[in-house]
Amino acid sequence: VLLREVQALTLHRGQYTTSRRTAAVPQLQCTGGTAGCSRVPEVIQCYNKGWDGYDVQWQCKADLGNTHRFGEIEVSCEGYDYPNDPYILRGSCSLLFRLELTEEGERKAKNYGSFGSSYYQSRKDSSDCGAEAIVVIVLLALAFGVYKLFLSNQHPQQSFGNSDGFSRPSWQSQQAPPPPGFKSSFT
Repeated sequence: VLLREVQALTLHRGQYTTSRRTAAVPQLQCTGGTAGCSRVPEVIQCYNKGWDGYDVQWQCKADLGNTHRFGEIEVSCEGYDYPNDPYILRGSCSLLFRLELTEEGERKAKNYGSFGSSYYQSRKDSSDCGAEAIVVIVLLALAFGVYKLFLSNQHPQQSFGNSDGFSRPSWQSQQAPPPPGFKSSFT
């Protein structure tokens, strides 16, 4: 089929192009945009609006409501015998497009987004509060453990009389010497 003579294309979500020389691709391929790709229409029709001397100029329509519109569009078809062949394989066309928000769509997204984000934020705050409480409890338990381990065995400095008449600090009366660098005044 001569590409310039194709008056309309009807492309479906979830269906693939026919192919002869290359691999089949999805007929509809969203490439992003301000609206994202979550609301790709079921069917898009593209109409031949004329030839610019290089390529067909296409206008594409779909049921997008008042909140979405097409941004950049690119119709791509497989050349029958070689790339850029003016004759194309019937059914081989696909549409790459961007979905953009209209002004109304942006307003609705802001209103919905502010409600959604405030709900999410309140949920996030409440879950963070619980997580912070757990962290505080764990830190307090660690601090208490350190206190019990190192500081609760604190005895008043006593001197023990020895049979030789010399008095020694309490740590010297124990079996093992203190660890290196230990100062009894730090207890």
